[in-house]
Amino acid sequence: MRVFAFIVVLLMLPLASAISDLSIYSEAEFSSQDEAPILVEWFHGAGDESQVEELRELDRGGEITLLHWRTGADGEGGNLPSDDADARHMYHSFLTTPAVAVDGYPENTSDIQPEIRQNEVSIDWTIQLIGSSEVELLNITATWTNPKELNGATQMHIFIIETNAIDDMGREVPNLVRDWSPSSSLNFAANGTNHWNETITRDHLVGAGIELDDASFADKYEVMLILIGGFDDEKTNRVLSIQREQMPTYWQSVDKGAILTPAILLLVLIVLIGFIVMAERKREIGLPRLEGSWSKEENVIEYRIITGYQVEIGDLTMGDGWRANGRIKKQTIAAYTTHTGTLRVTGSGSLSLKLAVKVEELGDWILDLNLPNPRSND
Repeated sequence: MRVFAFIVVLLMLPLASAISDLSIYSEAEFSSQDEAPILVEWFHGAGDESQVEELRELDRGGEITLLHWRTGADGEGGNLPSDDADARHMYHSFLTTPAVAVDGYPENTSDIQPEIRQNEVSIDWTIQLIGSSEVELLNITATWTNPKELNGATQMHIFIIETNAIDDMGREVPNLVRDWSPSSSLNFAANGTNHWNETITRDHLVGAGIELDDASFADKYEVMLILIGGFDDEKTNRVLSIQREQMPTYWQSVDKGAILTPAILLLVLIVLIGFIVMAERKREIGLPRLEGSWSKEENVIEYRIITGYQVEIGDLTMGDGWRANGRIKKQTIAAYTTHTGTLRVTGSGSLSLKLAVKVEELGDWILDLNLPNPRSND
């Protein structure tokens, strides 16, 4: 077991070396916005171009906070993201498009009223773009203190939007939601301080169509942190805070050569090693053993099946030159028990047998028993 863990550590050394080469391409710290325009989620539908343009102008004027979900994108072509849009559309129980939700609640598309609201929770936050030859990680941290106890439905939602997206067919799509991720890992207590963090990998970003490269033009994307929920003494949920900023670019980096050593990346390495060691330990504890010896009675084997996890006995196979005059009964043997029995065999030479078993949580395995020629003991 220790040898296996040591090998794992050696295998992880190149990853640790790569982590040490990462640097912060760009970083920006933001103080909480005291107020924000209402959240308007627009779900795309046929013939909505004029409505979207009006919403774009309201967003540019600071009268609304616009999220443009490109519902049905798979069907209309253009290579825009659709899965999150369709999932959010379903969450609101919409049956048609276009559709709109304001501050988390469905509304008529003709009833959007611009409004500025106070943020009820003050959130200070930071964006970091991290990499070596190109951006490998997007790291977002946020800190706030709950003014009152939050209810259990409260979540922090991260939205990454492309301010002026253009699809493969040349269509302009303002405030396109490229990625959405809700998080419930919060401290809900009254006056409790949240030190919240989300790290998104390059593979995930590329899968969402977010190409950051060396962060030179990262400001074409915006990040929104939207706290949605309520306080414990209330029955309804709403938008508690909206924080919105452009991603910082390479040119805004305060220290391009700074070496990254955050605890979160080291923790990832430790957790990965831990999972591998735990899996190996699970096999070590759970796998059964097949032991046996020749009986005093000629051509009879006394065998023992010592279980870790519960075992289902399967087929028995004898090696060349031997056959069994019977079999080991197919049955289920409880965990952490020793099952004994005898097996009469005929043949000559060294004996080998294989017993197929199915182990709970570990799947199918083959147990081997090898015994010397019984006549060598004469």
